[in-house]
Amino acid sequence: MGVNWDILKKRFLQADQTAQLESLALNLTRIQFFADSVTGESVVEHLIRESQFFIEWIVPDIDLETSLDQAIELADLQRLLSRWKLNCSDWWGDEQKRQEVARLSQEWCDRILKQHTLSA
Repeated sequence: MGVNWDILKKRFLQADQTAQLESLALNLTRIQFFADSVTGESVVEHLIRESQFFIEWIVPDIDLETSLDQAIELADLQRLLSRWKLNCSDWWGDEQKRQEVARLSQEWCDRILKQHTLSA
């Protein structure tokens, strides 16, 4: 997919942190949907990479004195996304592994939204 990451970053950073976290959660929901539907491997790869960028762009603006747990959670998610990206072709063809990715995507979406609600 031909994405101009500089334009996306500029627009993403113009949003407030609530909208940024909601965008990340939406991407995780999309990953879960595509993993459940067995279609769109290339779309999932793109969503994983885009989500990695979202995290890279969100974390520098987190106040570590008040939101250290949130930063740690996002770093954990970043590591998980990296593993998914590196091994996408392996897990995509395996129904059980794909369902695990779908389940974890939904769990992370819920965690992000819950944590954001608690900190708001």
